[in-house]
Amino acid sequence: MRSHRSPAGGRATFILALIFPLFTAFTAGQTLADQEALNLQLEVFINGAPVHMISSFIEYSGGKIGAQVSELEELGLRTGPKRSPTEIVMLDEIVTLKYQYDERLQRIFITVSDRYRIAHTFDLQQDSLAKAPPAQTGWGSVLNYYLLGATQNVQQLQSNWFGGISLTLDGRAFSPYGTFEQSALVLSNQYLSTQAIRLDTSYRYSDQSQLISYGAGDAITGGLAWTRPIRLGGGQVQSNFGLRPDLVTTPLPTIGGTAAVPSTVDVYVNNIKTFSQDVNAGPFSVSNIPLVSGAGSAQVVIRDSSGQETRTTLPFYASASLLAPGLSSWSLEAGFPRLAYGSTADSYVTTPVGSATLRHGIFDWLTLEGHAEAGAGLANGGAGAAIRTGSIGVAEAALAASTLSGSNGLQSYFSYETALLGLNMHASWQRTFASYNDLASATSRLQDFSPNSAPYLWGFLSFLPYTQPSGQYGALYSNALPLREIDQVSVGSLIPFDKLASWNLSYLHEVSALNDRSDILSLSYSRTLPHDSSLFATVFSDFGGNRSVGVVVGLTIPLGQLSSVTSSASAGQGGTTATVDAVKSLGPTIGDYGWEVRDSEGTTPYRGASFSYRSDYGTAKVGVNQDGDGANAALELRGSIIAMGNHLFFSDWINNAFAVVDAGAPGVEVSYENRPVGKTDANGMLLVPTLRSYEKNTIAIDPANLPVDSEIPSTRDIVAPADRSGVFVRFNVQSDSTAALVTFVRGDGTAVPAGAAGKLVSGEEFIVGYDGEAFVKGLTNDNSATIQFNDLSCHADFHFTAQPGVQVRVGPVKCQ
Repeated sequence: MRSHRSPAGGRATFILALIFPLFTAFTAGQTLADQEALNLQLEVFINGAPVHMISSFIEYSGGKIGAQVSELEELGLRTGPKRSPTEIVMLDEIVTLKYQYDERLQRIFITVSDRYRIAHTFDLQQDSLAKAPPAQTGWGSVLNYYLLGATQNVQQLQSNWFGGISLTLDGRAFSPYGTFEQSALVLSNQYLSTQAIRLDTSYRYSDQSQLISYGAGDAITGGLAWTRPIRLGGGQVQSNFGLRPDLVTTPLPTIGGTAAVPSTVDVYVNNIKTFSQDVNAGPFSVSNIPLVSGAGSAQVVIRDSSGQETRTTLPFYASASLLAPGLSSWSLEAGFPRLAYGSTADSYVTTPVGSATLRHGIFDWLTLEGHAEAGAGLANGGAGAAIRTGSIGVAEAALAASTLSGSNGLQSYFSYETALLGLNMHASWQRTFASYNDLASATSRLQDFSPNSAPYLWGFLSFLPYTQPSGQYGALYSNALPLREIDQVSVGSLIPFDKLASWNLSYLHEVSALNDRSDILSLSYSRTLPHDSSLFATVFSDFGGNRSVGVVVGLTIPLGQLSSVTSSASAGQGGTTATVDAVKSLGPTIGDYGWEVRDSEGTTPYRGASFSYRSDYGTAKVGVNQDGDGANAALELRGSIIAMGNHLFFSDWINNAFAVVDAGAPGVEVSYENRPVGKTDANGMLLVPTLRSYEKNTIAIDPANLPVDSEIPSTRDIVAPADRSGVFVRFNVQSDSTAALVTFVRGDGTAVPAGAAGKLVSGEEFIVGYDGEAFVKGLTNDNSATIQFNDLSCHADFHFTAQPGVQVRVGPVKCQ
């Protein structure tokens, strides 16, 4: 066995020092390529542990051994400065490395410091990222509706009982090329003529591979914690992490260690196991550990074969305010500002505006952000940063400046969130100085509305800009100015001596541009009681202009999984009120029902009752109530009309994605995530209205109700629909009326043995089962088959008559 060590690991002797110049002169100009080399395939041991690899090495004259960079890195050895993967590195050149070559056993034993080994990394996100499914979408449309009708005061009814009606419509047409959406509100009562108010009109397309969404039409501008968004009509392009729900955007910690011998590594996050892996001896690291928001700890437990454990704990603080390094979140939009949204004074103004927002992760602990907006005579820009302060919290700070019509101003913002000593705390501080403006205030001065001061832009597709001439900036502009001061503080925790109880203290301070002041302090307490009951109490006080104090105390007692009774009492500036509320929530399943009964006694008594029911076609709710001296009744209808694949469906309101299942036959039970959701209609179709967009959704059918002659490749499918779209799930059920169960017997009447291989003259093959039965496909009126078994063969002829929808049986058929 030959032994070598690197120069960094030992001392040169006096004799070597004398002969070194002679050796140098002899080998001058001789490169590795010029030396005589021998290729070796060696079993590798590092620090006494086998790596279970046979690696390629090269032995040069003089007994020195080297290997390619790629080979050494695969063994987990660091080779120093970056080199070409094919470059040869002598083992002696690696700092702290020593080696012994066992020529007889063709093994090499390497000893090296862990500092010069490459840690084996386990990425806990890698598997989920690789399995992220591409989004699917079909062609179709959805019209959501919410109808509310109410009577007049029933105690004053004469000939006209109609009180009023409102209809909210939300329609969209989707395709693989994007989604067009339109929403509107229709109002009518006995005093006003029917009015239709357009809400939003937009077209949106999302590129899942690039995580970008493109929009045209009505939009809300992007923003940050220290900016204010506005509505506009125009174009928008923005990053959209929602296209990849599996993508974690916050920085996740990496925790590691060294296993002296092959061991098992377990990772716990807040005492919950999230990862387990067998590792070889040597350094390792576990990256992208899944975390919950806030403070916590991750613990790595290394357990070897003898049961000995080593534990390492890493405290962390996770926050959505931080982005992973290299990740960017941004939004760009431009268009015409929209004012008085949702009213008959709704309009666009002709002055174009634009804004841009950017967040970018620099390090695990630092995210930079910026925002700029311009238009309507305004130029505004600001920059900020989110900084993690060790493992206890995250601080955010920003500064913005603006100029509008020659008036300049500044805005500052600071916030801090932490979980320290068992307390969850969040505080923010925002101030504006001089004449600070943003797009929200700058655009508001373009139009000062009174209820009938602007023409009503009627029509679902109205995009005509309009500016009302105005020489003065009135109350609308003053009310839209940024607040001069905003302070928010929230502190809460579990009570140390009572882990079933928690408290929260919050404070809000605001000063408007008109010097209106509000200071609200509230303290809340809640405690879990036996049998899942709970007690709650809140005390609040406004020290500002309103000067009010109030208190609310209540008790909730569950009556079942969806039912509960809540009794509460409140006292404040308006007097004292006692309320009892009994509720059964409406469940998500077709056929579920819910109800509510309320009695409130105080300055203004209120009594009410309602009943709701969920059907295949939507949700209905009826209710009556008495408020003071008046009483009325109301009816609510909520649902959707869906058109897809030349079929029309009725369902409850669909907010997200859905699927249309084609099972190929009526009465087939369909399951979503292993939960039955209904049976197919007469056309073999069923709408499943509650899919999760961009995620895996498992849909399955029960083949029990399929025709007996049906063939189906699979009873289960996984789909990932795009946002607010629909997909077709076809199970490709096919009816085979050319198949039958044929019983084959030998000449003596005994069954052909199981496992015998048969073949029709047409070439169709089959296998004989127990009792001589075989399922044979591709039959015609007259058939001939050859069957082989036990080195013997026989021939059978039989007649077949097709009977669609019926499992045909033939036989017994003699095979001889």
